[in-house]
Amino acid sequence: MNPHQRHASPILRRLLVLIVAITSFAQTSNGATAGDWPQILGPNRDGLAVGETVSAWESNPKIRWRMKCGAGYAGAAVSDGKVFVWHRDDKQETLDCLATNDGRSLWQANFPAIYRGGVDADRGPRCVPLVSGDQVFVYGAAGDLSAVAVSDGTTQWTRQLRTEYDADDGYFGAGSSPIVVGSTLIVAVGGNERSGLVALDTQSGKTRWTEVDQEAAYASPIAVEIEGQTRIVAVLRLQTVMIDPETGKILGEFDFGQRGPTVNAATPITRDDKLFLTASYGVGCRMLDMNSTPLKNTWHSDDVISSQYVTPVLIDQWLYAITGREDFGTGELLCVRWSDGEVAWRRPGFQTAHLMGLGNKILAQRVSGQLELFAAEPKAFRSLATMDLPAGTYRALPAFSDGTLYCRRNLSPTESELIAIELNQ
Repeated sequence: MNPHQRHASPILRRLLVLIVAITSFAQTSNGATAGDWPQILGPNRDGLAVGETVSAWESNPKIRWRMKCGAGYAGAAVSDGKVFVWHRDDKQETLDCLATNDGRSLWQANFPAIYRGGVDADRGPRCVPLVSGDQVFVYGAAGDLSAVAVSDGTTQWTRQLRTEYDADDGYFGAGSSPIVVGSTLIVAVGGNERSGLVALDTQSGKTRWTEVDQEAAYASPIAVEIEGQTRIVAVLRLQTVMIDPETGKILGEFDFGQRGPTVNAATPITRDDKLFLTASYGVGCRMLDMNSTPLKNTWHSDDVISSQYVTPVLIDQWLYAITGREDFGTGELLCVRWSDGEVAWRRPGFQTAHLMGLGNKILAQRVSGQLELFAAEPKAFRSLATMDLPAGTYRALPAFSDGTLYCRRNLSPTESELIAIELNQ
């Protein structure tokens, strides 16, 4: 039996709705500029703002504007004074382009919404839009990938990748997010006949190569530089691979994941020649040496960091991470030394939250609807400011640009709202 076709337990239903929010688009770290957040986890796909910080607030920051949205868990992308919001309104998936200063609509692009839903009642898109040059790419819940002109919202091309490559819907539909390297867009499709990864031409949408016999996960690929060469690291259903983005040739592989009703959902973290992976469900975390053949552990733990879907942030030589499972109420914040996994401090009961690095501080957005700013210090946890957000569920990843935080709150399986909050007033 295909694992995606079996009925999920009540616990699985509760946990799966949260994992889709971690999926989004990725691009390489070339040309990152202050004020841009063009994809999940910021310009360099590491959860760190470029050239920006935030001061501790004494009174609640001002909400600048709000926008009503439909279904989905896709966070916003921000680039060059524009905010891109990807959501579903009944029978269509919609990409809205808004002005950052006041939220006014600049243009809108619509696409047929054919995803019927899985474990989660929400049938909206899962992936943050990816802005790359004069294009913005959106990946729908049914696996339809489209390129849209940033200037006016004109659709340039669309590919029905999951249909074309006979990929399963998985628990939530398409969720692993593509990455742009030069003029190549690489997608974890999870299709048959070695189409686990598919590379497309960004301008035409035509296939350049297919490779890997693996189902897609809910983690997204990243780009790394090794000895002057760009490589792609993709965390798939049960395996992590390192490939040449030009040819698709597999350069390294490592078993990572757990069979059964589980997912790999946290984005990998890299520095120099080291690669950090984490997942829940008894998988734990691994630090790999990317220069070794085959890829090998330098340290690992089954219980230090076991992230269900939150991607850690790395500041100086310390990882700040959420471990535990939201559905079990075990979300815990901790600080861990990058080199060997030594725990500096723990904050039990912190709850599950998305993390972003802002200079020497970290901003946490709890799924339950609170912001907390704390110092990025290995000595001890030190809270700097807190704020209660409007009531709702905040599983979508936040974005930060020019002192403004963009949060999406879900109110029901069919409605949500994007909120722009001025953190630097």
